[in-house]
Amino acid sequence: MEHAKYCEGANIKHVCYGTLAGGLLAKRWEGVGAIKPETRSQVKYLQVLEDSVGYEGYQKLLELLEKIASHYEVGVSHIATKYILGRPSVACTIVGVRNSHHVADNCKIFGFELSPEDEAAITAFLDGYPRLQGDCYTLERESPRYKSIIHMNVNEEEQGGNDPLASE
Repeated sequence: MEHAKYCEGANIKHVCYGTLAGGLLAKRWEGVGAIKPETRSQVKYLQVLEDSVGYEGYQKLLELLEKIASHYEVGVSHIATKYILGRPSVACTIVGVRNSHHVADNCKIFGFELSPEDEAAITAFLDGYPRLQGDCYTLERESPRYKSIIHMNVNEEEQGGNDPLASE
């Protein structure tokens, strides 16, 4: 997080992606035992969750976000996005949508403000777990665990057996 402090001091803002962990920060995943990833993004974010909060922490995070969401009558994804937008070095987030319903639903993000207590609860939760070192690009470039997920050159044919989404 050193770069975030530098950016804050220099008034440089981040454009954040992955705010919803490839769709994994959603109520539908509460209590789900074995999550079968549907996209490469979910493969990556499942590994990020595993390497940071672990499965138990992930479920506790979903519970916390759901508790806060119910207070504002919004979804887990709205709370996660609002929390990230509230970070001093964040200018905006990129949130994927599949249809126009998602666009309208995402507008709920601008209809409420998180209380300082809710922000503090999320921060305290996250501070209780390790953070991955480096930025997302470093992980994707240098870590064998993460590098295998990303197609580094989609114009070349697969060189065999390295696809985490390939059927078994």
